[in-house]
Amino acid sequence: MGDNPKDNDNGLDAVTDIVGLRAEIDDIDNQILDLLGRRVTAAKTIGSIKRRAGTIVVDKQREGEIYRRLLSSNQKALKAGPLHQIYRSIISAGRSVQKSASGSGEPAVYSVFGDPVGHSLSPVMHNSALARAGLDGYYLAFRVKDIAAAVSGIRGLGIRGASITIPHKIRIMDYLDQIDPLAVAIGAVNTVVNDRGTLHGYNTDCFGAVQALSEKTPIKDQDVAIVGAGGGARAAGFGIKQEGGRLTIINRSRERGEKLASDLNCAFKPLEEVDRLPYKIIINATSVGMTPRDDSRPLNTDMLGKDTVVMDMVYNPLQTRFLAEAGQIGCTTVDGAAMFVHQGAVQFELWTGEKAPVDVMYRVVLEELSQ
Repeated sequence: MGDNPKDNDNGLDAVTDIVGLRAEIDDIDNQILDLLGRRVTAAKTIGSIKRRAGTIVVDKQREGEIYRRLLSSNQKALKAGPLHQIYRSIISAGRSVQKSASGSGEPAVYSVFGDPVGHSLSPVMHNSALARAGLDGYYLAFRVKDIAAAVSGIRGLGIRGASITIPHKIRIMDYLDQIDPLAVAIGAVNTVVNDRGTLHGYNTDCFGAVQALSEKTPIKDQDVAIVGAGGGARAAGFGIKQEGGRLTIINRSRERGEKLASDLNCAFKPLEEVDRLPYKIIINATSVGMTPRDDSRPLNTDMLGKDTVVMDMVYNPLQTRFLAEAGQIGCTTVDGAAMFVHQGAVQFELWTGEKAPVDVMYRVVLEELSQ
């Protein structure tokens, strides 16, 4: 059997298109190289002038202004996360030639430890935040099975800070030098700060949940139900209690639910006995509704009133079935990305001492989730 001439023609056209596009890329690369050379030369000259004048060489405020200008001007296909990634490298190159005689130290390294960790949005969020703040640092993801060895790595490699995620939030507490009292009370650490070799543990999930809710509703003196009895439920529960909310734990497993309710000194209700939802705020702290099980929901939304505030800790998908149905009823909804970003903002501030650029962090997380 012979080849179809039309198929051959299509193949030749495709090859021709690729050759033409590659030639265009080569031409663009040459232009980029020329422009980068001019940029680095200008940065080097600025560094020399600043050193002669005795002023600070690296201007973090100026670098933050560059990112704000670029983001406001960027109306094409380049999203905020990739833009920060590209320009972080470009600005880092300019910074390195400016600091060549200033004796400045190496860039800081931050990380997330978990298993699995490939799905984590922490790297794009924190790298964008570091770039916007004009800080010379990098945030990397590590799949970790042996948390004890990973903690030794924090010390040995001089990692400035680490995010801790499933399944290490409890076990890591055995290997830290100091633990914040709130993290001790919650019984989990999701943030490590390396202070010149002394490792401090914190829990920022608690603040993240409270901050995300507080943007939409007061918590004090409100009736709040949390569905779930895991680490997320525990952290959010402590935050709700601290803010003066009246808390009820709802859980499928009676044993785990009663244990958490006892620890939090609050009410407990088995999931199968829930026939109404007389709460101002309801929080899903389970994985129900998470991709790929995104057709499920933790509670029957027919029981919701339109004045209820509904929060879902699941952020993939961003609009869970639970939130979508609650929104259709007229409920105020709080997505999981809000909590994720706010807990990350506290991590950033603990590590760097700088104000977190929450707007940028939220923007890049939403962009990643929309892919």
